[in-house]
Amino acid sequence: MLTEDQRAKLTAEAEKRGVDANELIAAAESLTSKTPPKSAATPSAEKPKLFMYLLPFVTVKEVRQNWLELSESFPGDEMPAAGWAAKFASAAPAKPDEPA
Repeated sequence: MLTEDQRAKLTAEAEKRGVDANELIAAAESLTSKTPPKSAATPSAEKPKLFMYLLPFVTVKEVRQNWLELSESFPGDEMPAAGWAAKFASAAPAKPDEPA
């Protein structure tokens, strides 16, 4: 629900921009009547995607728990995921197919 002060400001802005004040107020009221956004504590149905550029900012434990759904302890859990991936990645670069 909008206050009278908010309605007055919306009406003034609508007149300034040349739009219908009633439509602007209705749109603003529809935004305020919606349910508040979910808090961080509320579990989401969909997990956020894990992109490679995020690996320096998450630990191995976070990757294992949040994206792989593994709960048991793992050596290197507190290591940044990017460091772990670099340490255990293949040392040999992939070779393109050579023409015969």
